[in-house]
Amino acid sequence: MKRIAMTLVAIAALGVTTSAKGDGALRCTLTGKTIASCCCETGKNGKLHCTLANKDIETCCCEPAKSGK
Repeated sequence: MKRIAMTLVAIAALGVTTSAKGDGALRCTLTGKTIASCCCETGKNGKLHCTLANKDIETCCCEPAKSGK
């Protein structure tokens, strides 16, 4: 069941990355930094990890960056 959940999270992260490709910018909700690609990775332990905040997370922390900021 955990593998299914992690797969769905990974697919959601790819969806966020794909939807933001119009302007190419994403924002990490943990650090507030604007980034070019998703900072979330699935680690060897099976947990989702934010490389910018350097911590394990439950769901992807990337969202499309708002233009005009």
